[in-house]
Amino acid sequence: MSEKTVADRMFLRNAKSMLIMNGGVHPTVVSQFSPELVKEGDGPFDVIMMFCMNRKDLEQYLPTAKERLDAKGSLWIAYLKQTASKATDINRDSINDYLKQNGITAVAMISIDGDWSAMRAKRIEL
Repeated sequence: MSEKTVADRMFLRNAKSMLIMNGGVHPTVVSQFSPELVKEGDGPFDVIMMFCMNRKDLEQYLPTAKERLDAKGSLWIAYLKQTASKATDINRDSINDYLKQNGITAVAMISIDGDWSAMRAKRIEL
């Protein structure tokens, strides 16, 4: 049995559009996404994948992601694990706290590789 790709674990089969933000920090993962799915522009997008190496990245990319995400879309935040070889100042708890302050809540997590995890989030419905 072959191992599932990150795209498989993200359950993207029904998605029609995806925006990748800061993907240059992990081109190996970005290459796993279908070129037909990955789009550019202002959206709205079914899926947005943000790569955040630190709190600065999270704060920089989240406002744009919120603007471009479809109302029912999925926001994925890929972040460095605390055990990664590169230092980071964020973790799943600090990311989730920041998301909640911005009307978003985490709903799932996946491991990308030995250094990266990703958290799926959606807008909090009032």
